[in-house]
Amino acid sequence: MIETNYDFGSGYHEGSIVVQDALAHLGVYKRVEDVPTRHSFEEFFTEVDAGDAWETFAVETGVVDLSKHTQKYKYGKARREWWDYCAERSIHPALADPTDFEEHFSEQMEGMSTYKSGHDLRFRPLYLWYRWMVWHAEYPQLYNPMLMAVLFEGTTANLWRTRIHDREDDPIWNANAEAEVQLTQSNE
Repeated sequence: MIETNYDFGSGYHEGSIVVQDALAHLGVYKRVEDVPTRHSFEEFFTEVDAGDAWETFAVETGVVDLSKHTQKYKYGKARREWWDYCAERSIHPALADPTDFEEHFSEQMEGMSTYKSGHDLRFRPLYLWYRWMVWHAEYPQLYNPMLMAVLFEGTTANLWRTRIHDREDDPIWNANAEAEVQLTQSNE
């Protein structure tokens, strides 16, 4: 998550705490439009096998060592739902666009009772997979479109808010949350 020393009042990143957190994680490319053509996912559609990438991720991160229930109903279900969504729209599962994630998660949340469930059962497995690919040079991921989708401030942002919610007990998080409230009130 965001570095705890990050000063939300610095003006370095603008927006809500959720948006600033995503921006701090995104690195150089904040939006798809910022990505040079040579690094755009469209350049790699034939080079990346999503199934192999998922299987390697599952082995290297220990997903295969989790209980059969967790593998099937958490990681497997998130993967199946995402692959089905992508197949219906001719989207490469490993090379999607931020708008694809926003639409997918919006649809998924229609069947979820809480954002916590949506985060844990749909968002988190895919986020971990995309984050894993970013850190592996054999994949072209130099940016994370799931984090870019947070900037739309829709469903994906609400899922990211759930992801960072556990920091509410952190005194720095509380101070930054109070600063956001003050900034919001002063802008009104």
